[in-house]
Amino acid sequence: MDKKLNIISLNKKAWNNVAEKYAKAKYTNLNPLIDFFCNNLPKNGFILDLGSGTGLPFAKLFVEKGFNYLGVDISSQMIKIAQKNVPIANFKELSMTDLNFENEFNGVFSSYSMLLLSPQLLKDVANKVVKSLKKGGLFYLSLNEPQVKNADLDEDVICEIMGEAIYSRAYTEEEILNITAPLGLKCLKIYREIQSSEEFGIEHMMAIVFKKIVRN
Repeated sequence: MDKKLNIISLNKKAWNNVAEKYAKAKYTNLNPLIDFFCNNLPKNGFILDLGSGTGLPFAKLFVEKGFNYLGVDISSQMIKIAQKNVPIANFKELSMTDLNFENEFNGVFSSYSMLLLSPQLLKDVANKVVKSLKKGGLFYLSLNEPQVKNADLDEDVICEIMGEAIYSRAYTEEEILNITAPLGLKCLKIYREIQSSEEFGIEHMMAIVFKKIVRN
């Protein structure tokens, strides 16, 4: 079977199965790059949220700030919960690997969603992100860095979240910049933080805000 389908179907099943548990999870404090992302978007700008989950906290945050918002998620169960949590927001069941927008959004937001992609899929989605952004648009990306230096990042990529097997991979700053720079995404700011939660354990979070500097 195609590797893409393996990863996507595995993760879709997992998120559907853990949606109710995930809805009860506690949220970490919002990092400063989220404010930076919001403050540098035009008033009433359009945001595309990749992996919108339960709609909390980000869909709620964005609509309260007056942005036009579309959240996409691979999980139908997550979408149902999100629609209850943030009924005024727009949500669509869609894999980020199937994005088909062009110059529509002022900002694209991905919080811990693209680490669920293999390197090739991440590269493919990053290209779709660039196409979906208007010129000068911003891309917020947060994911996990490896906890062990020089580790083989393609080992142990199948982990367990709330009792479900899921594909998740750490990425180095170098890997991400090597993918994004040729696509015309300029790195504006990077923020790092070590986070700890009952659901996900210790995570070495890296958040980056990019700006689209080329026209497709």
